[in-house]
Amino acid sequence: MSDHTNGPTGEAAADEQVAQWIGDVPALVMRLDTWYTPEEFHPDMSQESLRLLEEAVVFTYQPEGTPESRDFLQGAMAYLGEALMAVGGGRWGRSADGHPVVLPDPELRLEPLDPLKLIIAAQERDEFGAFTEAVDALRAAVAERGEREPGWKPVKEPTPGLDPWAAEEPHPWLAGWLEERRNGFPAWAAETGSEIQVWDFSPRSLETLGRLVVERFGSREAFKAAEDTPFVQGAIWYVGEVAVHHRRGAWTYREAAERIPREEVEKNIYLERPFVNQPTVRDGVGEVPFYALLATVGREEPAVLLERLDRYKEPSEGDDSVIHRGV
Repeated sequence: MSDHTNGPTGEAAADEQVAQWIGDVPALVMRLDTWYTPEEFHPDMSQESLRLLEEAVVFTYQPEGTPESRDFLQGAMAYLGEALMAVGGGRWGRSADGHPVVLPDPELRLEPLDPLKLIIAAQERDEFGAFTEAVDALRAAVAERGEREPGWKPVKEPTPGLDPWAAEEPHPWLAGWLEERRNGFPAWAAETGSEIQVWDFSPRSLETLGRLVVERFGSREAFKAAEDTPFVQGAIWYVGEVAVHHRRGAWTYREAAERIPREEVEKNIYLERPFVNQPTVRDGVGEVPFYALLATVGREEPAVLLERLDRYKEPSEGDDSVIHRGV
């Protein structure tokens, strides 16, 4: 079906197909990573990942018409398209014959980029480099546009489940909890016995807090029993705030549905306890400060909190190569 259809019915159908493709992209990329690429492949949109993908497409992809071969091909198209948009922004669209293409940021004034054609070209070439050359050409176009307007970055339409996303409005319980913790911070700092200047939300201050909770609680059971006390709640907030300050963290709270049995709620560490994730960081992670503190007490090792902070992805320049719309 052509993109240029007669009437709104055809346009709506085309938009629906694009939306369905975008919804499928995260799962396609996950299966590509899990089943069809070598162990050293990491879906981080890097040049190395494109090189490894191209090798997999050339050496192992067989156009047999099976569900597996189709899944491999679609995964390669999805990943290659997302890697292109990680450099040139834009959005997914459809070609004249109905398969997904990348429409780079309109400011670049480029023709659509066709992942399927790039895959076919890679298979027909005598040497590798089709994927990385396409990305390099796009990067050069972005650099040229940036020279005319310093600071300009391409804008990428989001791919839900794959791209960074905007932090949510706080859950009402979370909003109240955060306000209570902020207001109670001076009293909490006084209860620690240390000068308030010690609690500067720096990563190094986590070791001070780690020593404090190890000294104060002799066991995991004692810490659990004190979970609802102002001291432990303040410690939970402080640990999370360090990630908010230094890892682009954002507080989140998930309320369990009434139908979920209590024992199931307790098994899910992300239910009914405040946690911190990294919504605006690609491949960001999450952490529940209560469990970081519990591990610190259990191991009797103050450095655990700093180790757990290191689990968050370190924001880098690569995360900001494009502007993600809505973030």
